[in-house]
Amino acid sequence: MIRNSRSIRFVVPVRIVLVLFAGVVQAGRPVEVHPYLLEIFTTTDAPIAGEAGINRQALSGEKEFHVYELDGIRRTEAKLSEGLPADPEQSKRVVLQRFQQLSEEDRTRIQRAAMGLAKATQYGVDRYPAIVFDGQAVVYGVTDVQTALAHYRTWRREGKR
Repeated sequence: MIRNSRSIRFVVPVRIVLVLFAGVVQAGRPVEVHPYLLEIFTTTDAPIAGEAGINRQALSGEKEFHVYELDGIRRTEAKLSEGLPADPEQSKRVVLQRFQQLSEEDRTRIQRAAMGLAKATQYGVDRYPAIVFDGQAVVYGVTDVQTALAHYRTWRREGKR
């Protein structure tokens, strides 16, 4: 019994020291910052660089990724208004008919644009292109996701100035 108590007296402090030392070693390594939510606010005039082939591995850690084309409503309105007759009543009927025949893609574009405009207003985004990270930080004027992510990570590492 006495032998076991001596070994316990030695092992417990050694384990505590190892755990504390491991924490110090961990603190010395730079921590890679990965936002949970990435939202891009843009228009068709300012496309996101490489949007079709954005590599989610390169953006590892992001759980949600949304692109909002803010001009989606305007583009659909232009499509509906194209080649309308001069008569207001006839134009009204044509637009109504076209609206009822909108493709699912057009309806989705309108819905996404409306959601994007609401979110941009909620975040206080006042110009575009803009990339918002976790609803907390925004990078303006950048259309390359990797560049914006680098700016965000630098900002986070330097203490959110």
